[in-house]
Amino acid sequence: MMMRLCVALMGIALLISCATSPKTGLEWENERFLKGPWTQGQDKETFRVLIMSDRYEVVQMDSRDTIERVKDPGGDRYICDEIKKYDKIDEAREGMYHISLFPDRGTLMKVRPARPLNLIELDKLVIDDLQRWTFKFPLRVIRPTNMYIKYRIVLRERESQDKVLKDIEKKMKGEE
Repeated sequence: MMMRLCVALMGIALLISCATSPKTGLEWENERFLKGPWTQGQDKETFRVLIMSDRYEVVQMDSRDTIERVKDPGGDRYICDEIKKYDKIDEAREGMYHISLFPDRGTLMKVRPARPLNLIELDKLVIDDLQRWTFKFPLRVIRPTNMYIKYRIVLRERESQDKVLKDIEKKMKGEE
């Protein structure tokens, strides 16, 4: 009986310790990005997007009553799979993109980097991501027609540095 009680108490303690495990620095940074303070001004963002190889999250920061992003789980998964190709280093980048919508249709007119991520491949991926977005307008008025969308892309080292260097060497030799 005493043995069962000890095992039960150890199990409860283990569950509690797992449930209250401290967040890593990366988790804190991602949470700060998604829920952090939002300041109004010229560069205020309407949406914030966090992309990792296993996570795609969009948070709407402004104009909640006039515009909504249409959910696209398949497209979100595709972008995560594309990010997986760059999971060779530990790196987090943030950038801001300006989009304009046609005022009569609400479809995408243009996408311009306001503050790029400064990694060409990732900037192209973000632009591809934004070009697939569609919006709906609950009040049947297309507003806003110009907005900023802030991105955070997090890469994580998934392979050894030796393997990464060998892959780069193969690409340079044209073997891949």
